[in-house]
Amino acid sequence: MSVQRNREKKRKAPRFTLERILVAAIAVAVFALPLLMWPGLTDYNYTKSIVSLILISALLMVWGLTVWRQTSWTIRIPWLLIPVLGIALAGFLSLIQATNGRVVVQSTILLVYFVLLLWMIANVVRDQRDVRWLLTALFASGTLAALYGVLQYFGIVPGNPGETGVTAIISTMGNRNHLGGFLLYLFYPAVILLLRARSRWVKALVVILLAFLFAVMLLLRQTGVQTTLPLVAGALVVGWLIFRPVRTNRRWRLALAGAVIAVCVFPLILVLQNLPPISSADTVSEKPFLVRLWESNSGKTRAWDWWIGAEMFADHPITGVGLGNYKLNFIPFKADFLATERGQAFDFYIPRASQAHNEYIQIGAELGSVGLFMLFCSLGTLAVSLWIRLKRSNENDRLDLLLLAAGILAFLVHSLVSFPAHVVGSSLELIVFCGLALSLGYGESMTFTWTLDGWKSKALHAVLVVIAVSVSLFAIADLRANWLMERGIAQVQAGLYSTGETTLEQSLKLDFAPRQSYYYLAIAQIQLGKLDEAEENLEKCMTRFVDEASLLNFANLLVNTGQSERAFEPLDLLLASHPRSEIEPRARYLRALAISETGDPVGAANLIEELLVQYSTYETAYIGLGSIYEALERFDEARATYEQGVEVIDQLLAKTRAAFEAGGGVLTAVRYAELRDQIEKLTYERATIYERLRKLPAPDTP
Repeated sequence: MSVQRNREKKRKAPRFTLERILVAAIAVAVFALPLLMWPGLTDYNYTKSIVSLILISALLMVWGLTVWRQTSWTIRIPWLLIPVLGIALAGFLSLIQATNGRVVVQSTILLVYFVLLLWMIANVVRDQRDVRWLLTALFASGTLAALYGVLQYFGIVPGNPGETGVTAIISTMGNRNHLGGFLLYLFYPAVILLLRARSRWVKALVVILLAFLFAVMLLLRQTGVQTTLPLVAGALVVGWLIFRPVRTNRRWRLALAGAVIAVCVFPLILVLQNLPPISSADTVSEKPFLVRLWESNSGKTRAWDWWIGAEMFADHPITGVGLGNYKLNFIPFKADFLATERGQAFDFYIPRASQAHNEYIQIGAELGSVGLFMLFCSLGTLAVSLWIRLKRSNENDRLDLLLLAAGILAFLVHSLVSFPAHVVGSSLELIVFCGLALSLGYGESMTFTWTLDGWKSKALHAVLVVIAVSVSLFAIADLRANWLMERGIAQVQAGLYSTGETTLEQSLKLDFAPRQSYYYLAIAQIQLGKLDEAEENLEKCMTRFVDEASLLNFANLLVNTGQSERAFEPLDLLLASHPRSEIEPRARYLRALAISETGDPVGAANLIEELLVQYSTYETAYIGLGSIYEALERFDEARATYEQGVEVIDQLLAKTRAAFEAGGGVLTAVRYAELRDQIEKLTYERATIYERLRKLPAPDTP
């Protein structure tokens, strides 16, 4: 009778509890976010960031609904959350010396939201079924992203514009590096699905898909990914020897190993068959293998980014330059670094970096010693938590925990040469792996409970709802602002300056932390003759969107409006940062004009003459130099300079028109705008020179 009653209770038990629904909702979010692409927004990662705020807000509101039917709410809190929230606190402290406080707030809120997601997962995941749901969602998402990348590789679907083969791969991540990292972190935890599956067909499918993901990782040719993968495998072997997990599924583990080896061997055979014969003229590089590997993978460029991050840390050692402010401080600190003895070795151009390509250095730069301390406390707490859980778990769970730890370790190791914490898909994986490893599905170790009775539980849920609604409203406004910004930029590039100005102004009203909108709005206003408004917006760029173009255009506007004294500051910063080749002559020319305007035309003429020796095709400089000669009443030199300028302009016009005609109907909107503007500019300059030649006094006759 008791057995029968138990069966009846089991049949009558609800199939879907609120927690089970929440797990399913998290699985849907985990599946959708890595695949999310939104036409009309600036980049895939930004879109994922904003949408993740909205999705996590919805999950937060659902999480505590049960408190309105219960007398208490018992919440599990992993010890890891304490130091991780310390990192968030360090983020708010970084406001003290931040260049842009709104970027700090925006970045810190995103960090806090991902911590809240980890907290939810650790609370609602209670058994192996929940674990499989979330891992299956990630695995399916990664497989589709990898498939999309392969289709781009073969040109079946559009990829990176103007690229073919591996460089065409951007998948749903916007960058093949991000795709490689996503697959790397996913690979080992996904093996749990193979070991936990009951059907042979499912196991076989998982083996095939894992081999496919491995093949795509090789296809992407990312040295950081390919190096991290075996390192983590070695750590997994060590963990296996220490904790002795279950030995079942041996045949399936061997099948997976065989599939991975086949994926490695097959392309190796093809490569060996196509190798040219070794001749006596072939020489072996004298450089060590690791040095060659470093140099062939932009090692010196990464070292540059790291040293600049180190300079930021040295200048702001306690609270850093502000979370998310590395990119805003890059050019000023790049200029400072180049002035040092160590910086002299970096005698090549490196563009402005948004990230340091090393998460630990970037945390030190943006959050200072406080942030680094909390980071190491978090990593230590995580390591201890995983160790204790491994020691106390059964044999089946140990292997799961080892594989989850391998995914976490892959993320942490790859962070030495990349920035996965700044990529939503990769960060999502880390949160899921940590949340699962610290969930009730693998025991209660290294957690404590917090029980709220009566009104306290309802008050906490009400607070979460208020936070969720507020953040969602800001996120939705940001989505709208970003869409308007992208539309406004396109309008400015198409020459629709008045329309673009209106659109960008609407974007600025909605954007919580606007950046490049100010720059493109200023460009539109310059074309419309609204120089005062343009100057104000370019000045705002100095704390919001500091790059070579914004510095150059700000200086150009100051020189053209008779504020040459003020132009020296942005010009000196720009030139000290060793700008790219097309920016440097323009900056040097503007500086010469500023020198002329402030009382030294002869010195300015000498500087422009030196400039034209190095950049003989820089046509604008001929106009400026001729003008200075005119002012000095050196009319013969002015005439010769103008005539030389006309020759250069005619050559450039012919070249630009040929490129325009050769492009036909396949030019991108940006390239079309560039060529059109260049033709208009050259035509105007040519007319200007002829007008000045006409007004010059007649040459003296012998």
